[in-house]
Parts: sequence; C-alpha cells; structure tokens
Amino acid sequence: MKTEQTIMTNSEKGINEVLTATEKLGCDYGLDKKSVLHLRLLAEELFGLMRGIAGNTDAEYKIAAEDKKFELHLKSEVKMTDEMREKFLTASSSGKNAAAVGFTGKIRVFVANAMLSIKEMAPYAVMNTASAYTPGEASVWTMSEYRSEVLRAAAGSVDAKNAWDELEKSVIAKIADDVKVSIVGKNVEIIIYKAF
Repeated sequence: MKTEQTIMTNSEKGINEVLTATEKLGCDYGLDKKSVLHLRLLAEELFGLMRGIAGNTDAEYKIAAEDKKFELHLKSEVKMTDEMREKFLTASSSGKNAAAVGFTGKIRVFVANAMLSIKEMAPYAVMNTASAYTPGEASVWTMSEYRSEVLRAAAGSVDAKNAWDELEKSVIAKIADDVKVSIVGKNVEIIIYKAF
C-alpha cells in the first residue's frame, strides 16, 4: 500500500501540522517510537534546511510511504534577492565561505550556486559535486554521491577529512538513507529518503 499526503505551508502552525502528519503516518505504518521520532526529526531538519535557503516562504510538503520506506519532499520557489546574492558572493570571494560551514551549509551553497547565473557562479564554485547549471535544466545534488566523493578524497585532503567530519556530525546525514536536492529555474525541491 502506498500513501501520499501533501500539505501547503508557510507558517509555524503549518509546520506543526506537517510534523503531526509525519508522525501519524509513521505510526500508521507500524514504526516504533524511536523510528517515528527519527522521521519527525528528518522533517524538522528538512524545514530548517529550506528556511536556511529560502527564508519563510510558501512550500509544498509531500510525504510518501510504502513498505516502511519514506520520502519526505519539500518544494518551494526561491526568490534570489540581491541581498541573498550579495551575501553569497561576499562569503565566497573571501575564501572562507561562512555559508558553507557544516553539511547543511554546503547544501545551501549548492542551491545558491545553481541559482546564480553561469557568469556569476563559475568563480565561486565551492562544491565539486555541483553539476553545471543551464537555465531550464535541472541541477541535482545527492548526499550519496557527495559522501562517495568525500570518502574517495579523504585520504589525501584535509578539506575532504573536514567534510567527512561534517557528515559524521550532521543529523540528516546520520539518519537519512539519502538526500536529493534538485533545482529547476527558481524551484527547489529537497527529498529525504529513509527506510525502516
């Protein structure tokens, strides 16, 4: 049996509704208390990540479940303001990108990179796994590919060792099976995959 539930949200009340629906679906699928807590935590992290990218904006949340395999989808239109662009470019050009600190910070920077024009993006690329972005085409990043790349580079690179430490400390990276971020135009969708 496959279940899908979609909720539109842009407020604390809406997020609480999402978290409650997520927990309920976990219980409906027979998850134990710890697993339901992990599912809720992933939903909280998902909203925190999107807020870090887009601020408080309208979002479509969809949770899909089948055979104790869950997908948490959050999709929103991100309006890259001049202020957001300037913050990103300033941090990137300093060589010490404060926006890229931590695992979720790197995801935020990937999204910002993909949303900037090619001319703006090229000098400031901060993630090797960021695919080239062409307007109208999808730009996609996955945690599994990123993890593999970091693992391959860890033996010979201090940056890769630091990136691995960030993965080890990240709630999302510890609990989720995978994370996929896709950007088409101004639309950003983040999907967290988790099987129990």
